[in-house]
Amino acid sequence: MKRNLYLDIQNKEEALSGFLKAMSDIHPDTEQISVIKSLGRTTAEAVFARYSSPSYNSCAMDGIGVISSHTREASENHPVELTYGTDYVDVDTGDMILPPYDSVIMAEDLIETENGYKIIAPTHPFAHVRSVGEDVVAKEMVLPSHHTIRAIDISVLLASGIREIQVIRKPVVGIIPTGDEMIEYTGEPEDGKIIETNSWMFENLVTENGGIGHRYPIVRDDPEKIREAVLKALDECDIVLINAGSSAGRDDYTVYVLRELGEVLTHGVAVKPGKPVILSRIKDKPVIGLPGYPVSSYLTFTEFVIPVMNLYLQKNDRHYRMVQAKLSKTLMSSLKYEEYVRVKLGKVDGQLIASPLERGAGASMSLVRADGFLVIPQNREGIMAHERVNVKLLRDMESVEKTLVLIGSHDLILDVINDMMKREHKDVRLSSTHVGSLSGLIALKKKEAHLAPSHLLNEADGSYNEAIVREMFPDEKMAIIKGVRRRQGLIVKKGNPLKIRSVSDIGPDVRYVNRQRGAGTRVLFDYLLKQSGILPEDIEGYEHEETTHMSVAVAVQKGNADTGMGIYSSARALDLDFVDIAFEEYDFVTYASWIELPFVQEFLKVLKSDAFKEKLEALGGYSWEETGNIFYL
Repeated sequence: MKRNLYLDIQNKEEALSGFLKAMSDIHPDTEQISVIKSLGRTTAEAVFARYSSPSYNSCAMDGIGVISSHTREASENHPVELTYGTDYVDVDTGDMILPPYDSVIMAEDLIETENGYKIIAPTHPFAHVRSVGEDVVAKEMVLPSHHTIRAIDISVLLASGIREIQVIRKPVVGIIPTGDEMIEYTGEPEDGKIIETNSWMFENLVTENGGIGHRYPIVRDDPEKIREAVLKALDECDIVLINAGSSAGRDDYTVYVLRELGEVLTHGVAVKPGKPVILSRIKDKPVIGLPGYPVSSYLTFTEFVIPVMNLYLQKNDRHYRMVQAKLSKTLMSSLKYEEYVRVKLGKVDGQLIASPLERGAGASMSLVRADGFLVIPQNREGIMAHERVNVKLLRDMESVEKTLVLIGSHDLILDVINDMMKREHKDVRLSSTHVGSLSGLIALKKKEAHLAPSHLLNEADGSYNEAIVREMFPDEKMAIIKGVRRRQGLIVKKGNPLKIRSVSDIGPDVRYVNRQRGAGTRVLFDYLLKQSGILPEDIEGYEHEETTHMSVAVAVQKGNADTGMGIYSSARALDLDFVDIAFEEYDFVTYASWIELPFVQEFLKVLKSDAFKEKLEALGGYSWEETGNIFYL
């Protein structure tokens, strides 16, 4: 057989691009596995919580459980004495807080007396209590599609009642070592013999990168033997690697065999070391010939095999490094500790923005959502908003830079849009931080978000969003992307046992759960209170705040409150009753010049899609007459 001469040495990127294009019809299979065995696997579909976590009202501090209304008169001038069994019970962190007790006072805030304890300050409902669903709320999305499962994700999945999960099946990579001079590592090397090691390196690299390595016995430098081994591997595996025999030597037969069996796309790339690479397609499967020198084989594996494996796994390579970002809000901290703060990242107007996530010790979902950590040193009391901070990346920077950043009002549709964007455009994702409509517009004004979801009511004429946008951005050309019209109202227990029909029915015996200051839902509630002549201080639980509609719904479901204002889809998700109050407009505000940003355009495609309308129909409580339309101010 003649020497195997190289054909047209190719540029590495061109060779890889052409190879991946030839394999673009690869469709990964899926399988159902146990959550506890899912580390490093990729979700095949969105995963939704079965249970809330915690599933009961849990004590967050050591101290005493109290009836908050019994503490109202406490002050330094008029201490209140609490009696065991009547006013309080002893509790430790993690204990259940059961009615009539609804609040916890920390041990260090108690003054011990002969008959119990004395306090000098009042408490309020659910102080130092981890409410039902504080971490995860039943029916909310825990993980989106095409998410690589981490250790913290497994913890949250189990806590939310998920035991089995549908994942993308690992590709099986067949590894065929060749060479007359090669022997197994169990043998004793003689002159002219070499212990074969590359295949074991490949098998572990395959495992390290999410596949299953299947190593075959060493094959002699015989074209027929190589042919048999390749055909066997093609029947049993998704990808086939042949090690050595890919160069231009006298006994390098690999390329001849592969040309006979299928199509050789590339033989030789302009890389040193690593030139003798063969990229081929046989029986609609990728077959790659790798050079024999260990350094060359390692480098070409990382450059060519991993990208092909990623086609099957639907993921990108991960890179960890430190980056600098601008902090979106002030973080205060204690001088006692070095504090690690979880943050979400996104590039807005050329600047990398770090938005802090929940800081509580029990907020494990914040790790699921985090893009990185920033560290507040022990000798600092905090970091001011807009300071530059160092962030240790938990995601690759390319993913961060292709993130559409939303800060503002919450709605269940944000999870739906995120999942749809991940499905349709796997390299684009949506990051949403729920701080309320007004805070979202402030973040937009500081150019710390691409879009601000908002539903702020103008009391003068009953319109939404336009008036506040004109007021806050008087010298800017702005755009309002019309979102959805949604049913807003009072969420109540099944059967509405207290017969609540309007805000006027929220009397002193009705426990209310509120939204955070600046939230459009709270603005609407305050407006309705004013119309009804009710003072906020007359509402039991007015200070009991939650940051999402689902958190309000689960508070009602689990008896932490009798009612709270939220959207219909949240009530429906938890099988609660709903009292209609308003049909409001939930929109997305941005700068007019940002409409043409690629990920904003992808966002608009999802909004306008029939698939999104089908999702809205399934959620309930929405209409979409103007969804995706843009109004410029």
